[in-house]
Amino acid sequence: MALVNEPRHDEIGAPDRTPIAVPVTVGVTDDFPGGIAGFVARWRSLFTGLRITGGRALGPSKTLRYPAEKYEVSQRWRGALRLQGVLGKNEIPLLREPSPTYNAKIEELYRTDRLAPCMGNCPANVDARGQNYFMAEDRSVEAYELVRDRNILPGVLGRICHHPCETACRRNFYDEPVAIRPLHRIAYEAYTDQAPEIVPFERTSDKRIAIIGAGPSALAAAYDLMKLGYGVTAFEKEEKPGGALYSGVPSYRLPREVLHGEIDNIVALGLDLRCGVEVGPDVPIEHLLGEYDAVLIAVGLQQSRILPIPGNDSEGVRGALEFLRAANWRGEAGVKGKRVFVIGGGNVAVDVARCALRVGATEVRLACLEGDDEMPCHPWELEEGLDEGMIAMCSLGPEEVLAEDGVVVGMRMRECLAVFDETGRFSPKFGENLTDVPTDIVVFSIGQAPMLAGVVAGSDLHLTERGLLPVDGTVFTTDHPGVFACGEVVTGPGSCIGSISTGHEAAISIHRYLHDESLREGRVARPVPTYARYAVADVDGVEESRRRVEMPMARGEDRAHDFRQVELGLTHLEALQEAARCLRCQSEVCVGCTFCARTCPDYAIQVERVDDPGGRAVTRYDLDLTKCCFCGLCAEQCPTDALRHTGQYELSFYHRDLAQFDIDEMLRDGDGTRATGRDGEHGHKVGETQ
Repeated sequence: MALVNEPRHDEIGAPDRTPIAVPVTVGVTDDFPGGIAGFVARWRSLFTGLRITGGRALGPSKTLRYPAEKYEVSQRWRGALRLQGVLGKNEIPLLREPSPTYNAKIEELYRTDRLAPCMGNCPANVDARGQNYFMAEDRSVEAYELVRDRNILPGVLGRICHHPCETACRRNFYDEPVAIRPLHRIAYEAYTDQAPEIVPFERTSDKRIAIIGAGPSALAAAYDLMKLGYGVTAFEKEEKPGGALYSGVPSYRLPREVLHGEIDNIVALGLDLRCGVEVGPDVPIEHLLGEYDAVLIAVGLQQSRILPIPGNDSEGVRGALEFLRAANWRGEAGVKGKRVFVIGGGNVAVDVARCALRVGATEVRLACLEGDDEMPCHPWELEEGLDEGMIAMCSLGPEEVLAEDGVVVGMRMRECLAVFDETGRFSPKFGENLTDVPTDIVVFSIGQAPMLAGVVAGSDLHLTERGLLPVDGTVFTTDHPGVFACGEVVTGPGSCIGSISTGHEAAISIHRYLHDESLREGRVARPVPTYARYAVADVDGVEESRRRVEMPMARGEDRAHDFRQVELGLTHLEALQEAARCLRCQSEVCVGCTFCARTCPDYAIQVERVDDPGGRAVTRYDLDLTKCCFCGLCAEQCPTDALRHTGQYELSFYHRDLAQFDIDEMLRDGDGTRATGRDGEHGHKVGETQ
């Protein structure tokens, strides 16, 4: 017999009836060929059947003898649910490990899957989860002090950090990341308003350390060393501390009163800060080596690189750092009424372009090798610059500075076809087309270099042919005993939080050196965890209460004329609401995020919480086990790992009401033979007298 499809080529869409024929052709026959071939085929068929039958008869049984035999099910999906802890009853774990053992603690948490992604993705491993917990409870001073242990300038980084913590925030998977960086700023503002008494760190050691520089990496090392009981003196050649934060970061991003206010707080903790003292000309480094037990070089990068192209010595050619110092310190960079052409595609180049507008340039163009989708600057920086009137010219490389009588009149650019080769290495490929752009000022922003010759003069420290200081980037030692280095003088241009992390590492090395301990043996290097990158979530259907708070910005056409703050800041209430959005990942404490209930296909879970500052708590967590299909999706979604399966897969209840779990029963210890935990000496049947 045979079943054959009816043709449906003329139909459009789904059929309006169940088809009487299925798309299968089945042939059934008992015919064999004649003669000897048929005889052989019949016997072969017989033996094939006997072989199959015998194999199945002699093989293992396909049924299970319950309960002596049980089907093995993954423990991940077995048993009724319970909670490890809930907000309001259990504390969120905080990271307060001392600096010398901080890396080991981070490594342990990461290895045991207890490290929140925001903490693991931060170069300094700041406890952002703990900050958010304190902020939601309206305990801003505690939040500030917790963050300051690793990010020693929360008010500063709350304005300028590139926030890799938010990139890894698990909330990206559901809707939008928590605004961790702006919450740093709010914590600082609350700390400043409340002005708690600053108690200097106790001096417990007679050892003294000299630090050359007062930038972020130097301050981080000083903070850790003072906390460990050492005396620390920092020498800064400028009249004000801060390093690149003071000379390079524009005040529209970082108000100077915030920067110097936070540094003053570090000085109040015990730092001996000496500004206007340049090591080398004023104080030889050999003097420091004789007076102090260890010396840390943290001078950063102080000069701009200029491309060796024709016309680069013309009047009107400037370096980015020189330009930014003039704009930041004097509010005047000699470009008023002139056209400015910035070469470079990084964040410093964008800062130069935006500052040029603010000090009176009539036109500002920024040109870079990269296409608009591969520029190294942060996308929000570029967007803000374009809003203010900057003009971006991408996929162009500098060919020649055009000059007349030694004065800049234009810039000749060549088209760039590709920036990187097939292996991803920097190897620009240029085309034939040239573009001449009239301009009055050319600013090169293609990189920075250190100025170390004067610092190391008269000492045994040696520099490379390029003027760099040879440093072991693992333990931050130089070729001179007792001399260490950290910050961008070691790593090259990078982020502020990255420089801070090197300061912490250098402090550990100095601490070990002063205790005659091995700088490597038994030391845990800073872990570099990796986390999943999330695609941008569709938030069209997400309720407003779950959305990220928007940072209000000054209008582009208004802010481009002065150095007022671009970001206007959040209100106190907005900060509380945003901190409450934090999922407290990997804390093993349920925060009532409701993602388990939203995921459950059987609607078996109901969750409620209150968000009153000082009284935030999960007030309801109900589970109807009669609806649960044990799919495990709820536990898989739980961002805190608070929701667990007990492994109690065989369930029995005297009454349906016993299958209704409330929050207290969800917090049972998980032992016993029944999911309800009401068995044993305290168990009873419904209707029995207790």
